[in-house]
Amino acid sequence: MKDDKLRRKLLELSREEAVLNYKMYELFNENLTLAIKLAGYIAENRMLGGNWKNEEVTKVMDKYLKAGKFNKESFKNSPS
Repeated sequence: MKDDKLRRKLLELSREEAVLNYKMYELFNENLTLAIKLAGYIAENRMLGGNWKNEEVTKVMDKYLKAGKFNKESFKNSPS
C-alpha cells in the first residue's frame, strides 16, 4: 500500500521533471535563434557604418552562441 503510493508519487515527479526538461530545451533553442538573429542585425548595422557595443548583450549572446561547447551542468548553474 505504502509502496504503491511512493511509486505513484515517483512517477508523477518524473513526469513533471520531463515536462520541465522539455520546456527548458525549447527555451534554450528559442534563445539560440534570437541570439543568431541579433548577431546578424548587429553585423548588418556595423556593415552600414553603425557603432554598436553593449557588453551585457554580447555576454548573453555568447552564452547561447557557444552551444557547440555547451556543457549542461555549467549552463544549469549559470545565472540568467
